[in-house]
Amino acid sequence: MKRFFSWAVICATALFAACTGGEGTEDEGPDWQIPGGGTISISNVVGSYNSATVTVKSVGTETLAYIVEQRAKEYSAEELFTAGTTVSCNKSGSTTFTLQKLDDNTLYTLYVAGKDKDNIYSDVISHEFTTKTLPEFSVISRSHDGFRAIGRIPQAVPAANVVKWAVTDLASFNFNGGEQSYNYWLNRDESIYKNHLSQQYELDIIPEKRTFTKDGLTYSWYEPILPGQPIVLLLAEYAEGSHSEWGAGHYTPNFGTYNPSGYFRKEVIVASQPTTHSTKASVKLDLRPSGKGSITISATSDITKYNYLILSPEKYNEVLTLLDNNTSYLQWFTTSTLAKELFGAVETKGVTNIDASTLGLQADKEYHLLITAHGNSYGTKQSFVNQTFSLPPAAPLAADNIIIAHRGGSAEAGKSATPDNSIASLKYAMSLGCYAAETDIYWTKDNKIVVAHANSECKINGLYPWESTLAEIQAAGRLSNGEIVPSLEDYIRAVMVKGSKTKLCLDIKAITKPTYHHPESVKACQRACEIIEEMEAQNFCEFICSGWEDIVKHCATYANEAGIAIGAMGKFTASQYKGWGYTWHNRDKSYDISQSKLKSYFDAGMEVSVFTIDSDADWALISSHWQQLRGITTNYPKKIMAKTK
Repeated sequence: MKRFFSWAVICATALFAACTGGEGTEDEGPDWQIPGGGTISISNVVGSYNSATVTVKSVGTETLAYIVEQRAKEYSAEELFTAGTTVSCNKSGSTTFTLQKLDDNTLYTLYVAGKDKDNIYSDVISHEFTTKTLPEFSVISRSHDGFRAIGRIPQAVPAANVVKWAVTDLASFNFNGGEQSYNYWLNRDESIYKNHLSQQYELDIIPEKRTFTKDGLTYSWYEPILPGQPIVLLLAEYAEGSHSEWGAGHYTPNFGTYNPSGYFRKEVIVASQPTTHSTKASVKLDLRPSGKGSITISATSDITKYNYLILSPEKYNEVLTLLDNNTSYLQWFTTSTLAKELFGAVETKGVTNIDASTLGLQADKEYHLLITAHGNSYGTKQSFVNQTFSLPPAAPLAADNIIIAHRGGSAEAGKSATPDNSIASLKYAMSLGCYAAETDIYWTKDNKIVVAHANSECKINGLYPWESTLAEIQAAGRLSNGEIVPSLEDYIRAVMVKGSKTKLCLDIKAITKPTYHHPESVKACQRACEIIEEMEAQNFCEFICSGWEDIVKHCATYANEAGIAIGAMGKFTASQYKGWGYTWHNRDKSYDISQSKLKSYFDAGMEVSVFTIDSDADWALISSHWQQLRGITTNYPKKIMAKTK
């Protein structure tokens, strides 16, 4: 779409206001009794910068004649019809005409006479008005598809000099050399030269496609102008000779060896801001410490399209520099051609799956994902997302305690808002900096792992997990705080975040009802190992395994092969545990957890953790030797953690 630049005299639009005139006398004001029964009166004069609109009320009048000039003078009606301008007249209502080619800030006198079909009325109406003062620069209209601006060239610039101007979007302007952009843009072939009337200028900027070349590549931008887009407008005198002192805001750069310039002005004009679209694109991050994984962007049907841009910290700062460090311009920039050509912005719709391994993401860097979504084809309705993200850490920070929050510590935090094994309870344990958060896991029929505490019948949401899919379990009910029953992936993503000190202690439950399901318990460990390896979360996870010998033996094999720590709970001896591949024993307080009872495990080089230590009486059982323990599982992590300080 071609963008044209033009210089024009400002012409005000004709105004029409239907009105019926009445008879009057000279003493009543600007109405006169006219032979033949007709009347005219000037009802309104609106002066602009170099034009004015005039509205005349009339009855019986067919033609008007007028003259406008800067000095007061007496004219007869015949002189007006001979030397003036004539206008056809509404015989019973209002007639509006425009006075053009006026000077700004000037007092004028308007003379008007009328006639009917046969007679010129003898009376002449006069009216004085003053045009507005033309500003040095003023934008008088702006939208997503163009601008109108007016201004006055300083008196020091000879009227005969040529004014040169150029326009570009802000980012392209800064991209082409910063301070040197003045020289670059005002020497381009696209810049406009115009010798305008007197000291005034007016310009219209409408959509146009432009290109520029850098490093052998050709780029284009702002076709058309986008809502919220900042445009740089450059205005300069363009003639031989320069002026050394112009006052504040004026400069004396040379735009080329043969084109010294005096007057110069740079303006940043922002197109009308888009209205807010109620729907934003959603983002799901599934990233690995190595940089693998995926980013999924989803948009509902009421988003016609969206532009997204992923920026490293360095590139983000580079973009901000191009935008004069104004973050509000990011929403526009994401949709610009410059963003597409130089920074890899993409325009699309629907669901986008991005292979994170193609992005070159690095550890310990914070990236920005910018998404501008359009609610209509013109982009005048937009929503914006500026989401920061980092690769997950390879391991949690070192915890300064050995507290394991049982079911996330929901009993202490409040089961209504933080139910057992919910993401909320996990975040509670993380907020305390617990060494680990314990949770139960089960294998589902579709080979997924659900995180939940099954009821006494081994059901979750009324379903046996090994007979149901994860989606069926999630659809069958929500947790008390409204959360969906989480998957193991959900839990790992929640804990694998920067600053986390907490691991997941995954409890592989023995299934006893309605019958024994030992294979399904083993499958829970096997599949969990696969998920943990895929998500590179070995340092964030460990297992505890309870149940019969065949369960304990098989689970140790899978965990050791995956490089995931595993401990067992039960009444087996230290030699049995070690023979099956376990390095620690998780022991319930009901089995006797005195130091003497645990000595055989310590002597065998095994670590020991205990559960579930909740009360002061429970604490008394380990108070003398808790520092020898690997972990202390409790429903009240904050309370028990205080005893270890």
